Parts: sequence; structure tokens; C-alpha cells
Amino acid sequence: MYKDLADAVESLKDKGFDHIYELGNNGITCKELDVEYSTGDLKIVETHSFDRGTDPGSESTVYAIESKKGVKGTLIISYGMYVDPGKAKLIDRLLKDQS
Repeated sequence: MYKDLADAVESLKDKGFDHIYELGNNGITCKELDVEYSTGDLKIVETHSFDRGTDPGSESTVYAIESKKGVKGTLIISYGMYVDPGKAKLIDRLLKDQS
């Protein structure tokens, strides 16, 4: 288990998850490669959640994700009252597509 989010991200980089995924308007993007993926093109390999105590704005999850073409990266999502509802739906689709 990782001690915090930074520790998880560094360890995942060591495992080859060296790209950064971000939530886009219609999919998940890798800006480094200028590519947007649909949720069906991605597989969640690992998930690690962190809760820093009583502050609801400090809850986050890091997803280690691999595309069908082998691009590995991490997606960090913060939860709580500041989550964009559209982006939350995108994450829900990503999780659903894993089934």
C-alpha cells in the first residue's frame, strides 16, 4: 500500500505508467500524445484511493490505465463537492466499461 498519492504516482511511473491522462469533454485525453480515447479503449490496471481525513476536498483516486495500443498512464480524480458532474459521468462510464 502507498503512503500517499505522490508515492503511488511515483511507483506507478516506475512500473511504466509514465503518461498523464486527463478527463476531456467526451473522453479521456493524453495531452502529451495529443490523443483522446473513448472509455472503451482504456483498461484500468490498478486503482488506489486516498482520503486525507476530515477535509472532503482531499479525497482522490489514482487510476493506472493502459490503452488498447499499450499507452500506459495515470488518471487522478479528486472527489467531493468540487467534482464536475459531466466528468463524474465520464468516470462512471470508464468504470462501467471495465465489467
